[in-house]
Amino acid sequence: MRVSIGTAGVLGLVRVPMAVAPTTAYLMVGQRCVMNCAFCAQARASEADSGALSRVTWPEFRTRRVVAHLRKAEREGLVQRCCIQVTASQESYREALRTVRYVRRSVSMPLSIAILPASVVQVEELIEAGVDRIGFGLDAAVERVFTEVKGPHWRHMLEIITTTAERFPRTATVHLIVGLGETEREMIERMLWAWELSLGIGLFAFTPVRGTPMADGKQPFLRNYRRMQAARWLILNHGAQMASFQFTRQGTLQALHLDDWRKALAGGEAFETPGCPGCNRPFYNERPGGTIYNYPRLLTVAEAAEAICAMELDR
Repeated sequence: MRVSIGTAGVLGLVRVPMAVAPTTAYLMVGQRCVMNCAFCAQARASEADSGALSRVTWPEFRTRRVVAHLRKAEREGLVQRCCIQVTASQESYREALRTVRYVRRSVSMPLSIAILPASVVQVEELIEAGVDRIGFGLDAAVERVFTEVKGPHWRHMLEIITTTAERFPRTATVHLIVGLGETEREMIERMLWAWELSLGIGLFAFTPVRGTPMADGKQPFLRNYRRMQAARWLILNHGAQMASFQFTRQGTLQALHLDDWRKALAGGEAFETPGCPGCNRPFYNERPGGTIYNYPRLLTVAEAAEAICAMELDR
């Protein structure tokens, strides 16, 4: 089993300096992925290190040892949730299901899984095994971008996500990556779609990874990402609808038509890592000391004000 380097540090498996510790234990099962997402280190054609995901390294440990340390970390209150990342390989689903059952027998903390299930039957099996949140890596906001960076099966993905949302309310989170080639309007439309289905929304900034086809790509400008973080927060928590957003002809968010939107963002929660409860993913999209896209901790008043200012929206 692979463990994110930050998780390995929190669990006491390695000694590693950490500016901020993860509040979720991130584990990974499966071999090199059969899918070929252009941005992913685990993709079929990727030349990146097989022990990497995004810009995080994932050393390998014996499963029994990892789970024993996870049980101890739960007792000591060091982690709030466990999240199992699953690569799409021939045996990965069965391996993931066995891992979920094994982990669930050992710990009682909430358990998430990030997986591309082949069917809703698999979703049901995972829930019955003890998963409380399933993360779907839709990643792209629209079919055009999905086809370009991930491949076919857009409609199949939407069908599984929609059916899961209908049959198992509030168990699904959709993962979206800002900066793959979508417009801001398209991303906001996808977030509104997710809200209407009562899906959680995990938001990521595209991060170029050496050895992938998109290694020379650029991360989104901070102003663009801050706008999408704000839009997500206002949609999920303050009733923002499509009419609340004003766009340029190119689909760039230009202004917000929502009472007291600055006050709604002033606490800074909109700019913290968005995902499942208890997930902070420290430095998944950024380097310590560099530009912070997702804050893995509470923001100061000054940081929240700076994030709002960075959005560069019309007053």
